[in-house]
Amino acid sequence: MASILAIDLGTSRIKTAVFDETGRMSLIRSQRLDRAASPDRQDAEAWYAVTARLLRELTSEAGNRIDALVLTGNMHALLGIDADGNPVEPARLWSDNSAQVQSDELNRRFGDTLLNRFGCRAIPVFTLPKIMQMKEEQPESYRKSTVFLQSKDFVSFRLTGNFATDPTDASGVLGMTLGDSRWDADFFRELGIDTGKLPPILPSASVCGKVTEAAAAETGLREGTPVVTGSGDLSSAALGSGVNDRTVSLTLGTAGQLLATGSPGTGAKLAGKLFVFAHADPNRELYLGSVPSGGFSFEWFARTHNISMEEFFQLAQSVPLTADLPLFYPYILGKGAPSMDYTPCGAWQGLRADHALKELCRAAVFGTLCPLRICCNLLESCAGARSELVLQALACRETAVRETAGALFPQEKLLPVNSEASLLGAAVIGFTALGQYPDIAAAAKVMVKNQPVELPPSPDAERLFQRFRNA
Repeated sequence: MASILAIDLGTSRIKTAVFDETGRMSLIRSQRLDRAASPDRQDAEAWYAVTARLLRELTSEAGNRIDALVLTGNMHALLGIDADGNPVEPARLWSDNSAQVQSDELNRRFGDTLLNRFGCRAIPVFTLPKIMQMKEEQPESYRKSTVFLQSKDFVSFRLTGNFATDPTDASGVLGMTLGDSRWDADFFRELGIDTGKLPPILPSASVCGKVTEAAAAETGLREGTPVVTGSGDLSSAALGSGVNDRTVSLTLGTAGQLLATGSPGTGAKLAGKLFVFAHADPNRELYLGSVPSGGFSFEWFARTHNISMEEFFQLAQSVPLTADLPLFYPYILGKGAPSMDYTPCGAWQGLRADHALKELCRAAVFGTLCPLRICCNLLESCAGARSELVLQALACRETAVRETAGALFPQEKLLPVNSEASLLGAAVIGFTALGQYPDIAAAAKVMVKNQPVELPPSPDAERLFQRFRNA
């Protein structure tokens, strides 16, 4: 039986795991990344150093059973690589939204052209505004950058010596036409940006290179092991959650995300309302509804009230969900989709003197989920009904969040058998690249397993949601 080693480069943690073609995960190792220096910058060399250490641990246990590697990772970063293959500066993560001026310029100059060609208007978290900002404010760093890579693509380069990206990460840069997965040379020429600094775009389920002798010595992998191009973490998370045309997934990590897919061209109805990206499955598009704070709202609330996260969830769970709770608007990092406004504007409404901390905890959980319900309603109005909702991350692990989501969303609820969605989705891509399955949809059908859970919608939740929408 074949084995694939999947690597997920998150902004907070790097994870590695071994899968077989049935979707069974036999080994997993992970390590947190240090973000103390800056929440928006990271040392790309640390990505590879941590990955290499985790690979050495896994290969010492798995032996020679690894048939290929596949990568997934955080999107929208800016990482310039010089002629010697070294980062010109620390990577700017998706959370760096300092390129607002450049984002505004793109929208002013190109307007709906961005939606029609690339599926999204510019926002400062995308890579292209960051490239423009570097060119304007740090011209020497721009000049030294021979190529701009995403997190998974940098680790892939260190493993293989090859520069490459895939359509999902390329569409998260802004500037790749969705119809043919090509960099729009005319668009970049008009911006004065050298397309030679952008890596070749390969299909997600393709082999982008093989492990070099040097990388083999650093990781314990066999020299010549195939490395699969992989995808950005949004796409792999959608695959690993079982997202399809009847199923959406809801994830609460640092951000809150609603992921859905559709046939090519459907996104034209959603562009400018939800994010429209390329998907690892070339026969589908990927749609994203988001609230930037998500689970970060819970951390912020607990910190400002001097309670632990465990106590926060316990207090939230201790209060029934009733229609007279106060309303929490979780926009402390901006609104995200569908307004695409990233100006912080969090708020409370309906606070009374008799509201205790436990009611505020429950309201914080409910309010953080409401923007994602708005995104789901919008998705269904433009792209058809979705009958199933898969709960991921905090939405499946924490009882208070799981039951609140069940009360708020009308779909049938599913819980993942393997909640490591991005790793599992990467493995789906990897086994497709190896020819174990004819296509990604066939691989996901076998490898991804969800189970129904009884979490019925609540009339009180619906009334409170209408108050949220109408306030």
